[in-house]
Amino acid sequence: MTFAAHHAESIQRVTEHFFSLPEVEGLILGGSIAHGFARAESDVDVAIVISEEEHERRRATGRLTFLSHDLCTYPGGYVDGKYLTRAFITTVGERGSEPARFAFADAQVLFSRVDGLPELLRAAARYPTEGRTDRMRRFHAQLQAWHWYATEALRLDNRYLLGVAIARLVLFGGRLVLAHNHALYPYHKWFLEVLRRVEDKPAGLLDRIQDLHENPSAPAVTEFYETIRDFQDWPPLTAGWGDQFMIDSEQNWLSGQPPVDDL
Repeated sequence: MTFAAHHAESIQRVTEHFFSLPEVEGLILGGSIAHGFARAESDVDVAIVISEEEHERRRATGRLTFLSHDLCTYPGGYVDGKYLTRAFITTVGERGSEPARFAFADAQVLFSRVDGLPELLRAAARYPTEGRTDRMRRFHAQLQAWHWYATEALRLDNRYLLGVAIARLVLFGGRLVLAHNHALYPYHKWFLEVLRRVEDKPAGLLDRIQDLHENPSAPAVTEFYETIRDFQDWPPLTAGWGDQFMIDSEQNWLSGQPPVDDL
């Protein structure tokens, strides 16, 4: 990948800085620069790989993140880093959420003092095909639930509920499309950009999302919902959407499961 000159210069300075620290096992470039989303003013995101022992020392003293303006060569630039371990990356590959996996998608090893780091990154960034059908079923239930909430919010003129419902309607409609394309959900910041880049999606989907946020009317809500609903024969629910919504959004705390939003 070719970087903008000011980003390349800053990445070189960051690499030299961490290479000089013997406790650092490796350095990984991530974030918008690695994903190809960067703007001229984008920061440099890195993951700093350290041992389990060093990680525990840092956790105990509240030093698990890194921030530096001095290492960047351009106005307003900064380096944003997170300290993590190889064991953490391995766990992401075994059972990480989609946002956790996306953090390692397109990542580049800037240097490594240990063997196997590129292989760990590839495993971590893998789309989890296991459980895909079940996730799609659950997302479909959420789509239906938040469609109902949006229509209720409009009927009651509840602007707060409407804002939440539209955001969730778009989230789960988009997550269905991403899952259909075997594409990782990147969390909210890059959600629409990743959705824009997938190959198979309803025509005009991003325009419909924009219209829905700018004009949250009953016709716009219905149009978006039906666009997603009719795009594919989604996996059928084993029970009504109300049952699945209750399990995933109201009672998930009973089993300690993460919110369905974050799968």
